Amino acid sequence: MKQNRGAFTPESAAVQRQMFDELYGLYSTAVYGFAYYLTQNRGDADDLFQETWLRVVQNLPKALDRNKVKAWLFTITANLHKDTLRKKRVRKLFFFQKKWEFEQEKDLAGNTLDLRNSDKTYESERLDMGKALSQAMAKLPDQHRLIFILKEMVGFKQSEISEILGMPIGTVKSLMFRAVQRLRRDLAGYSPR
Repeated sequence: MKQNRGAFTPESAAVQRQMFDELYGLYSTAVYGFAYYLTQNRGDADDLFQETWLRVVQNLPKALDRNKVKAWLFTITANLHKDTLRKKRVRKLFFFQKKWEFEQEKDLAGNTLDLRNSDKTYESERLDMGKALSQAMAKLPDQHRLIFILKEMVGFKQSEISEILGMPIGTVKSLMFRAVQRLRRDLAGYSPR
């Protein structure tokens, strides 16, 4: 019996399901982390994460190059995020912004941290560094921040970032260099208590 080329047979549907399950098991944590870095918001990250996996289900190829799967998943996530930003035309705050605002409100209300305990001092310094990094990252242009996150926080090579974002590797290197230089400049004055 001749099968329709585009039709799913129970056999191919089972193979596709198995491929999806394997991809999800291997990369769901990384994809969610990337979505969270991009959106800096748990609710938006959840939406982006779900939309990414929906696109994977819709576009799962019959064969995947194991060396390029993670880049393919991150490309989907990055493109969906860019589409969302275009539609909303809203700039997102950086990762620690909400926590920093909460801490700032606590300090203004007179509920300051007790720094007598060395563990609390360490935690306070960590929050201060997080706030300083948050502010410096928020000042970066979107492409600089995205490339910095992909390289330094997610761990992609520059060639992979080039492929994910669809830009020449020279541009990726240049934007990464500028991001690092700007962060160094902005954080040069930072000194923990």
